[in-house]
Amino acid sequence: MKNLFWGMAFVFSCFNASAGLITDTDRDSFIDSTTSLEWMDFGVNSADTYDFVASQLGTGQAYDGWRLATKDEVYNMYSNTFLTLSAEYINPLDSVGRSTVIDGQNKSVSVFDDIFEIMGYNTLRREGTPCEIKWASGLFEGNDGLSLFKTYDLVGSFEKRFSGDKVSFYDHANFDYLSNSTSAEYSTMLIKSTGSGDITSVPEPSTIAIFTLAIFGLVSRKFSK
Repeated sequence: MKNLFWGMAFVFSCFNASAGLITDTDRDSFIDSTTSLEWMDFGVNSADTYDFVASQLGTGQAYDGWRLATKDEVYNMYSNTFLTLSAEYINPLDSVGRSTVIDGQNKSVSVFDDIFEIMGYNTLRREGTPCEIKWASGLFEGNDGLSLFKTYDLVGSFEKRFSGDKVSFYDHANFDYLSNSTSAEYSTMLIKSTGSGDITSVPEPSTIAIFTLAIFGLVSRKFSK
């Protein structure tokens, strides 16, 4: 009976730890399960400038149903997803609006790898070599014009040996000069409320708790008889 109790507790803790991470969809997007906001994958709109994307958000336009992400929404997604991991280096948001998380130096994998796979990327360099690197740069409206959210995924073994994967939130400067950049390195961060479709769901902690307690109660009743 004691072993059963600890087994149930372990199952609950595993599910609870999963809640809060992002989940994938079949729509070139991912969902932050803590806010239920759906984010467009990096790379989907990187062929368009920020100004063009912003002009195509209305009904019947190219990005109908989406809207521009706010600074707070971008930071919350970043915080929920990356600041909660056991990364090797975590620099919390400083007084000017910067934050960086680094992990994976001299390792074959980092704690970011699965998340990077879900989010996608908008730039790939030296594909298939030990120096392969993927990164994403997302533009959003910050306190003083456009700001940046960046991810660096060091895929190649040579790159990982000397550096770690990195995620950064930059709201310390004005990046308005990138609003008409045609470089595929820059995406526009778009969000919408969670829609319908196939989603790799993450059960809510309360649901798991109720389910676990119900099973525990039934088993306890059987043992008591």
